[in-house]
Amino acid sequence: MSVKYGAVAPESIRIHESVEVKPFTVIGFMGFWFETNKDGNYKIPLKRKKHKFGVIIKENVEIGACCCIDKGSWRDSIIEKGTKIDNLVHTGHNTHIGKNCLLTTGVKLGGSCTIGDEVFIGMNAVVKQGCKIANKVIIGMGAVVTKDITEPGTTWVGNPARKLKWNSVITVVCYILNHKHSVLYVNRN
Repeated sequence: MSVKYGAVAPESIRIHESVEVKPFTVIGFMGFWFETNKDGNYKIPLKRKKHKFGVIIKENVEIGACCCIDKGSWRDSIIEKGTKIDNLVHTGHNTHIGKNCLLTTGVKLGGSCTIGDEVFIGMNAVVKQGCKIANKVIIGMGAVVTKDITEPGTTWVGNPARKLKWNSVITVVCYILNHKHSVLYVNRN
């Protein structure tokens, strides 16, 4: 494990020796969660809820500079093997990121998100707390995911994120390849 100029809570983390963590990354500290009453309202004065679980980072993971990986409150926060995380990424408490994912700069994962295997999340995209993302999903730059994405291999863009209809893209590509004209007709079905 290589950690440079970072803050790591050693009692809260298990990191495989092949993991590379860039400077100024923080791993294993409490997330942003406060105690609530039986009605779900925050107790005043505000008091942080205990985070009894940790962070598990598996082999061949890379974490860029200035990231924050929160520890878990009801389950471990886990980053599976082969995942690459760019600079300035935040993963909230209880997140589970699958194998061989790519999280680009500025990505924000709310607490308790579950990200499938081989997912790509574009720069500055946000995933709302508790959302589940299926395997091989692409989330475009700046997208705001507010609900579960259950269909593997789909592409989501916009705010709020919506599924990109691939037949529209295929129509454009086929037209370009067959006609090589600058004027295009796009099938929006």
